[in-house]
Amino acid sequence: MAVPLPGNAIARLDYEPPEKYNLDIEVFRLAELWPRKTKEHFRHAHRIEFHQLMVVTEGRCTHTIDFDQVACEAGTVLMVTPGQAQQFDVDSAWDGWLLLFQSDFLLPSGTAQGNRRLEPDLAWPGQPMHLDAPLQRLVADAVTQLHHDTQLPAPRGELHSLLRHQLHALLIRLGMAWGEREAASADHPVSAGERQRHRRFRHLVEQRFGQWHQVQEYAAALGCSDKTLNRAVLAAADRTAKALIVERIMLEAKRLLAHTALPVAVVGNHVGFDEPTNFTKFFRREAAMLPGAFRALHHRK
Repeated sequence: MAVPLPGNAIARLDYEPPEKYNLDIEVFRLAELWPRKTKEHFRHAHRIEFHQLMVVTEGRCTHTIDFDQVACEAGTVLMVTPGQAQQFDVDSAWDGWLLLFQSDFLLPSGTAQGNRRLEPDLAWPGQPMHLDAPLQRLVADAVTQLHHDTQLPAPRGELHSLLRHQLHALLIRLGMAWGEREAASADHPVSAGERQRHRRFRHLVEQRFGQWHQVQEYAAALGCSDKTLNRAVLAAADRTAKALIVERIMLEAKRLLAHTALPVAVVGNHVGFDEPTNFTKFFRREAAMLPGAFRALHHRK
């Protein structure tokens, strides 16, 4: 069973807008980010507790999300979601927009019209999406309008309603673009039902990976059989449900080993292993090295 982590875990960055700014979404240029902490702070890994949409408008940079270095250039959009650890490229010459908002700022996912769920597909966080010229213009216009409207002298409730719907439309548009690219590159069509079940599974894994390690536990919670769940995940992600569970456990373990000084036993306990030896065997099987060796390797880098 997962246990709360002591104070020397990965630095967390909460949604903390400037004083006297009382909206639940921020839209600003990159240059406004550095004075909030220091460039050195953003160079190091920190786990965000909000959604961050980055829209690169000039230059090139390498943004690190967990252990992936993501190359970005003008026209790239990149979504980082709550819980992910990121590092900014503070040395390269680049600029862009940052949109910061908390999960509850999104419109309720239950909003529907007929049988169609009107919710943004956030299945692409951590993966760069390079926009073609027409879509770049549409996104630039939408972000510029969002920024302008955050400055309107209107009641907070009315502004939130306006900004929520504008953000919703932007994310729907980006999700549609991502879905079209995925469909074009897929070997076989993926049904809407399979996509929805896969999305619900990923959301549940994010919540429960530290307690549930077996596919059966997730299938029971989702009200389907193991085979049905595995078929949907294979269709949508080209990997088994078990593989996705293992990947999420390993990601958290690697985060804690690389970015904290927590004992290996505490790391193992946090990701659901009561016995340190079982965690060590699991990690060695998946990473082909011991937890301590992974930590030492990362620290040398």
